[in-house]
Amino acid sequence: MKSRSFAFAVGCVLLWLALTLAYIYFHNIEKPMLEARLILHRQILEGSAPSPYQYRVLVPFLAEGIFRVERLFFPDFRAFALSYIALNVGALLLWLWAGFALLRVWFRREYALIGTLFVAAVTPLTFYDHYFQPWSFWEALFYTLALLLMAQRRWGWLGLVVLLASLNRETGVMILPAFALTVLMGQRLLPLKKWHWKVAGWLALYTLLWGGVFLGLRWLRPATEPVGTLAHIWQFNIQPAHVFKAVVNWTLFLGGFWLLAGLGYRRAPLFLQRAAWVLVVHLPLILVWGVWLEIRMLLPYAFTFVGLGLAAFPDALIPSLPPSPSPAPETRGEG
Repeated sequence: MKSRSFAFAVGCVLLWLALTLAYIYFHNIEKPMLEARLILHRQILEGSAPSPYQYRVLVPFLAEGIFRVERLFFPDFRAFALSYIALNVGALLLWLWAGFALLRVWFRREYALIGTLFVAAVTPLTFYDHYFQPWSFWEALFYTLALLLMAQRRWGWLGLVVLLASLNRETGVMILPAFALTVLMGQRLLPLKKWHWKVAGWLALYTLLWGGVFLGLRWLRPATEPVGTLAHIWQFNIQPAHVFKAVVNWTLFLGGFWLLAGLGYRRAPLFLQRAAWVLVVHLPLILVWGVWLEIRMLLPYAFTFVGLGLAAFPDALIPSLPPSPSPAPETRGEG
């Protein structure tokens, strides 16, 4: 009963946090640019939005379905706003839940809750410098949920998450190196004979899913003008004011947990150690194609680095687990 009571209390806290964060996001980002958001939303549905927005179809099409029901009861602008509010609340709630569940694999529930509350507290830092990026919360959710499914060895359900993440944003591809680093390679990165070749088949399937969605969307939706050229993005990024803001944003996003992650790295579970290296894979893409001050790109990695930081606390890890458990793959739980 105590466990159920704790789970219920955590659920209430996470729901309230999701509602609060969605409320802040609506008033700071969505409401001031509601008309422009509606225009871009329509362009994505029609396949005429700037690239790469027109390939990020999952959330706009879900929002359109909700919008068509809500417009029966509300004016169009209100129904449109409510459709995205509903999706934001759902994504934030599920993301915080998945992150808490991921931390609970290795950490005491009190520390897992502390880590989740910290992530929720710094999330508003990611709300700025854009007006229409509704897939960011879902990107964080799918990536965190993918890590949880890897830790639980549920390969079939992971395939569904890869498919949905690919329809949401092309960076769903980061699930693939996460799987390779945390599951496929086992205790050692090399030699290859230590790899679990049966699980390699699952990685091949996930790669085909992502690649099929990536190429299929570009075949079904002809290329449009990009949002910005690489030269334009670079010129924007290297302006001194933008560099300064990017440094401040990246530092504040995890604050002391950047330091704690370094201190706790050697004590942390091997799974989290390996998952942290996915950011190294993603970082060159961010530096080339990303706008550096937009730290919503870091949301998928929040629970990984907070988990490393929690390992710096002496009593945080569950005692029955060894300091660095191996996520040796099995084939049970295939969906």
